[in-house]
Amino acid sequence: MLVLALAGCRPRSQLTPHFLPGIVAGSEHIFRKVKIAVPPTASRVGSGRVEVGKIYAVDGAAESSLHIVDAGAMFTLMLRHALADAGLAPVAVDSIAPDGKPPAGADFILYSTLEQVEVNKRYGADETVHGQYFDMTAMVVAKFELRNRAGQVLYSGEVTGIEKEPPEPVGNEVFLPLETEPVESLSVALSRTLGGLMLEPKFRAALPLATPEPAQIR
Repeated sequence: MLVLALAGCRPRSQLTPHFLPGIVAGSEHIFRKVKIAVPPTASRVGSGRVEVGKIYAVDGAAESSLHIVDAGAMFTLMLRHALADAGLAPVAVDSIAPDGKPPAGADFILYSTLEQVEVNKRYGADETVHGQYFDMTAMVVAKFELRNRAGQVLYSGEVTGIEKEPPEPVGNEVFLPLETEPVESLSVALSRTLGGLMLEPKFRAALPLATPEPAQIR
């Protein structure tokens, strides 16, 4: 499928994704402010500078490669941000205890593994007054494991975040892409992965929820 792109410069090959608060509805202000330890994310996509996709020219040839640096460290920072937005108090820890329990002072510990990070952009031949057509897909897959003070596993699961451009047509109406740069598309996919974790029923059930405000009497 080819997509409409706004005119502009081609994106740079090294990407620095960022967390987008609130992009997943209902993922903020969910839990009580309990301390949750967050050790470094394990990365199966590699360490250092790794390729996560390509930009393809009209003829299908790879025009440039897309890279991120220190994917695990990037994801760890974004995870802490997402947990804080959800109402928790993330605590950074440098190492993992042999027994898998959270460190002293923390109520829970959340382990994470980055399984897949990918973004690809493909240009098409068609041109309009708005620019050149392209399609772009970003996908992020991560696994999580939540444990309590006793080391008991309360939640274990895999969450996927996907961003496709442009939005799917509705009837006869075709939409312009919301994101035209690979870094923004990847930021959306990463943020959807983290926001999706906050919506996982078993994850929510394992953590203390924020006390709802009392109903106003009118």
